[in-house]
Amino acid sequence: MKHIILLFLLFFSHLHSSGQEFNPVPGEKIDFLVSFGIFNAGEASMVTDSSTYILSDRTSYKIDVFGRSVGIFDFFTRVRDNWGVYISSPDLQPKKFYKYLEEGKYRKNEILNFIDDSDSVQIEILDKETKEFVEFKYLHFEDDIKKIIRSYFMNYWIASLAYLRSLDYSETLSKELVEIPYFENNEKFSYQMKFLRRDTIETKIGNYNSLVFAPIIPKNKLFEEEDAVKFWLTDDNLKIPLKLEAKMNFGSFLIEVSDYSNVK
Repeated sequence: MKHIILLFLLFFSHLHSSGQEFNPVPGEKIDFLVSFGIFNAGEASMVTDSSTYILSDRTSYKIDVFGRSVGIFDFFTRVRDNWGVYISSPDLQPKKFYKYLEEGKYRKNEILNFIDDSDSVQIEILDKETKEFVEFKYLHFEDDIKKIIRSYFMNYWIASLAYLRSLDYSETLSKELVEIPYFENNEKFSYQMKFLRRDTIETKIGNYNSLVFAPIIPKNKLFEEEDAVKFWLTDDNLKIPLKLEAKMNFGSFLIEVSDYSNVK
């Protein structure tokens, strides 16, 4: 199930292109099904809070992703995870992250606070069961960037999805590479995404013209083929995430949208 979650992160990896005015839609909800081979493995929902918040004197949106295992996967490793972000308007920059993880016997509850005009982030460590405050820790961007990304990759993905859906791909060419926006000034860490083509696909919610992308993944034993991971967004103003396919050395995963509401 943890491998499935990692693939879910890649589903919405970060792109950098010309943008258009966009804000998350309060009350929006998008549901997904996750399968491994012939088995249903998990379900996930991405929900934009119906209220806005003020963080550092900026209007901010709160977006949650809830993930859970199902079927035989739920029997062997029960997963009930919640990742969340606050992003500011209108620049869509992350202001706060949090994660409440329950994976089998494993528990972790943390809040990451971005400190204005600082080169560090503040981590609130919470009790594994009660979620009560335990202690603060601090991580330095320059020295700990890979650790921050590894620990909060899902949160960065959620924040980046809002940015991703604001982009204009009308001039994007096949095989064009684009960069992650949040770390463009950090030489130690960067993402690239390859735009593959435009396509028409059939999903559980209908047939859609779509944009097809593949994250650039460093050589590793998990993904052996070039463009082993592909994902599809609707080729329209909504940029609804539709599907991800991943070919791995031990099998293939599929993540597909199953329903949505209040998408505008």
